Amino acid sequence: MAQSPIPTFDLGRFDAVAIGSSTGAPEQLKTILRGLPADLPFPIFIAQHLPPRFTESFARDLDLASPLTVVHAEDGMPVYPGTVYLGRGRQHMRVKRLLGGHLKVEVNERPTELIYLPSADELLRSAAAVYGGKTLGVVMTGIGADGREGAAAIKAAGGAVLTQSQATCVVYGMPKACVEAGLSDAQLGPEGIQRALLQLSPNHRSAAG
Repeated sequence: MAQSPIPTFDLGRFDAVAIGSSTGAPEQLKTILRGLPADLPFPIFIAQHLPPRFTESFARDLDLASPLTVVHAEDGMPVYPGTVYLGRGRQHMRVKRLLGGHLKVEVNERPTELIYLPSADELLRSAAAVYGGKTLGVVMTGIGADGREGAAAIKAAGGAVLTQSQATCVVYGMPKACVEAGLSDAQLGPEGIQRALLQLSPNHRSAAG
């Protein structure tokens, strides 16, 4: 299946980006994040299927590779723009709105019966609940269909969903499930996803003309 044209996004279109990824995605996530500026006016949340012993070191690797601040998510962490929150292995990550409007990251093992922890569906659904139509979901390479239900929640809330193109996936499972369900607004490689996100940086937009 051919890659889509990069969609045009207006400044201020999104308040958060939620990414679900699995097999083959770590290096591709580095490609995306290393080209993004530190001035992004929104947070990025990533549910990457990895064992617990790898997610902490992966967060450090991403932090070194990117101008953005990348953290290994902890329960109760406040949410800031320009920060990437990487979910912990064997624990779900969600974003929650507290009384008064403050946002925090929630990290725990509930529900325990899901196959994937962290679950892309849990993350994407929580982002849709908090940010509504100003949520951008990204579903990347991986086995199975984790992310499809979360993508459906984002679309139902009025947000947008990007999926990784088949030609650039190590395993075309998770993105394919979203595409076949009619939930994908564009199918892009890692560089295309990066370029789509760059449109949302005020300084990059000014420099580009």
